[in-house]
Amino acid sequence: MSEAYRDQTRRRLQLTAVEMGVTAVLGSLLAVLARLAIPTPEYIWLRLLLLPMTALFAWIIVRAPSVRGYGLACMATIATVSFNSYLGALGTDRPLMYFVPAAAIIVLATSFFWITLAQWIGGAIACYAFFLPFVLDHTASRTDTVFGLLFATMALATSFVSHLRIQDYQRRAFDQEHRLARLSVTDTLTGARSRADFLQQAEDAAARARATAAPLTLLYLDIDHFKRLNDAHGHAAGDAVLRGMSGVLQRALRDSDVFGRLGGEEFCVLLPDQGEDGARKLADRLRGLLAAVPRPDGQLTVSAGIASLRDGESVLQTLHRADLAMLRAKEAGRDTVRVADEVR
Repeated sequence: MSEAYRDQTRRRLQLTAVEMGVTAVLGSLLAVLARLAIPTPEYIWLRLLLLPMTALFAWIIVRAPSVRGYGLACMATIATVSFNSYLGALGTDRPLMYFVPAAAIIVLATSFFWITLAQWIGGAIACYAFFLPFVLDHTASRTDTVFGLLFATMALATSFVSHLRIQDYQRRAFDQEHRLARLSVTDTLTGARSRADFLQQAEDAAARARATAAPLTLLYLDIDHFKRLNDAHGHAAGDAVLRGMSGVLQRALRDSDVFGRLGGEEFCVLLPDQGEDGARKLADRLRGLLAAVPRPDGQLTVSAGIASLRDGESVLQTLHRADLAMLRAKEAGRDTVRVADEVR
């Protein structure tokens, strides 16, 4: 969850990295032009060379493939902008006062751009490393030093609080999206995959199976006499049986297996790298486990149909053959298993 949250946050922030880069370059350029209005401007050409570097680092932010790379690119951008501001302050009568506004604006403006606390700390250090020479300068007045430290402390505190609040907001938004995503792919009653998501998972598994020539089998399960249960004991009793069946499947299946609720009392299990013999053994084992699920009108039984993906066959065609095999199991007296290739 945490890694997924960080990656999603990175992708969101990368969408605004272009605006941040343009703002940083234009702001630095305006500062350079303003410095030209001051007598004896210093390091103008070096500051101009820093502009394409700032744009380059902003571009790297957009392209960063990982949270770590993203954070390093952000720190490089902040360091470049801060260095540009530092050079602009040199040679003025009161360099500390000239630099403090830029130092405060940089950390405040970028507080939302950090994904982790470590990145925020790194960004603050990258900025305020250029602040220390002015603070430690013995020629700076006591008033300027005290004012500069107070201003920097307030900016850091505000930036830190903003960072935490924005991270909390982003995490809440991520959690909400995650819950909505789960609801869209999960059957709320049983916790099984929804029909649409199960079919998508099956299509993906079929593509992998075709690429690797590995077997892929579908196990179609239908609860016997489910309508009779609902009619005699109400839908609450039927829902309890559905949840009980889902719990058994979740505990009994492999991590690689996928099971979904196709509708009503019908479930299907996707078995990657599993042939029909293995699927039949699993079906017999599941029938034994499901017999222990409480049912008010007797023992819980299921009819099962099995079909393996054939060359040139679509997933829906395989599912249809498994469904037909399940219907043959019902015709044979229920509480049994039939394989599609055995159906005549």
